[in-house]
Amino acid sequence: MTEKRVFRSDTFVNRSFVAGIPFILMFGGLTHFAFAWLGKTNWAAPFVPVNESVWEHLKMSYWTTFLWFFFIFLFFGKRYRLSSSRWLLAGIVSMLFCPLFIVTGFYTLKGAFGIESLFTDGPLFIFGIISGQLLASRTYRYVEPHRIRIGMAVALWLILALAFVLFSFQPPVLPLFLDTPTGSYGF
Repeated sequence: MTEKRVFRSDTFVNRSFVAGIPFILMFGGLTHFAFAWLGKTNWAAPFVPVNESVWEHLKMSYWTTFLWFFFIFLFFGKRYRLSSSRWLLAGIVSMLFCPLFIVTGFYTLKGAFGIESLFTDGPLFIFGIISGQLLASRTYRYVEPHRIRIGMAVALWLILALAFVLFSFQPPVLPLFLDTPTGSYGF
């Protein structure tokens, strides 16, 4: 393990990761209803859930986490001398980890235990956000942001972002994309 690096902005960094948790939870939760609020417009589809599929619910954490990391860096990056490469890597780690956590948890509960419930979906979202932010905090402090790591993280981020756009309009006929209440795919 790499030794801990001490940054002048350590207190701010720690607080921003912790403060991101309620922001992502609340704003992400609101995005669940945004498609209907926005009149089911096509431009909103890549960014907010368009149905009740597992895939569509991943947008709730993904884009909200992106906004959190983007705006914190935009407004406070210079003031607190945030490392842009560390911040980028940490943000992408959080954005990718939460959807992975949610999908893994959902299908483990459903496949292994036969549990599929609103009472498990909410906690998966909450624990995914918390875990993603804690992992991002550790990534910022301990992981050296080499070009290869950043390149791989950015590539994965772009692939998932493009998938949200593409699969919002043309979802594959797979269980991950199934809107269970209607038995359909997409919107």
